[in-house]
Amino acid sequence: MRLPKFTYFRPTTVAEVCSLLSEYRGEARVLAGGTALMVDLGQRLVTPKYIISLNSIPRLSYIEDDRQRGLRIGACTTIDHLNTSAVIKERYPILDLAARGIGIPAVRYTGTVGGNLSLDTRCIYYNQSDFWRQVRPPCFKRNGNICYAVKGSQRCYAVCQADLAPVLLALEAKVKLVQSAGERIVSLSEFFTGKGERPNVVRPEEIIAEIQLPPPSENTIGSYQKLRIREAIDFPLAAVAMVLDMDRNKVCRKAKLVLGAVASAPVEVGETENILKGKKVNDVLIDEAAEAAFKSAHPVDNLSIDASYRRKMTRVLVKRALKQTLG
Repeated sequence: MRLPKFTYFRPTTVAEVCSLLSEYRGEARVLAGGTALMVDLGQRLVTPKYIISLNSIPRLSYIEDDRQRGLRIGACTTIDHLNTSAVIKERYPILDLAARGIGIPAVRYTGTVGGNLSLDTRCIYYNQSDFWRQVRPPCFKRNGNICYAVKGSQRCYAVCQADLAPVLLALEAKVKLVQSAGERIVSLSEFFTGKGERPNVVRPEEIIAEIQLPPPSENTIGSYQKLRIREAIDFPLAAVAMVLDMDRNKVCRKAKLVLGAVASAPVEVGETENILKGKKVNDVLIDEAAEAAFKSAHPVDNLSIDASYRRKMTRVLVKRALKQTLG
């Protein structure tokens, strides 16, 4: 688990970071909290020649709320900062709920929002030591032409296990990506590619600079539920983010249901809004929404527990999420 050799840069501005990424295009990795990157380096999952730290750039760590424009979160804002933010607790409690369930306190203290959002996809055949992987031909994520999880597949099925991804997608977030040539805003629904070998649209010369959330309505409520073996440390093996917009009569005006850890990208269950919109949510509708989630989930056997069990648990998680959301 000793780290490979690399050249380390510690720039003090975003412009310097972008310049270095442009210069060493494809050969550099960005370091924020490092909770995932350090492990990947030790296992030789990545072997960049250059590491560019973001820890000396204070302008990337902030939480700013504007009642008109919505919420702005700097990419280097720590998970712990989300947990201690009064704005997050008051206006976006589902984000606080999801953040509190990430890892252990040490991980939340150093891990960042941008880092979690751009977490690499995972697979038990890929996330192993370099020594273990050497006895097998390389898979798609190692620039090979085989998937060990799905025999005969022509693509990678590695799983997106980022806790914040389904929640931010359900909240209709956008991401600001910055490079030397300028910046672009990408909706989270377009941020994920659905390809295990290349899970997001961030280019080698770009960094995630900011996450943008629209202002919630007064009656927006939500819940985040996930399946994992241990209550701490483990990544989700299946997850559900549910956001409802209710009117004063407790009739659903809008519903967003997003599944996590069942595919290479978060899965939006669009049928949920058709089931719940314009109605008072009862047990019958909850069962219908849970069934819609079950039909949308198609995990494969590439995590630590059986895929069919993970799929069945999406029903349970949706029911828990809706019942918790409705109080």
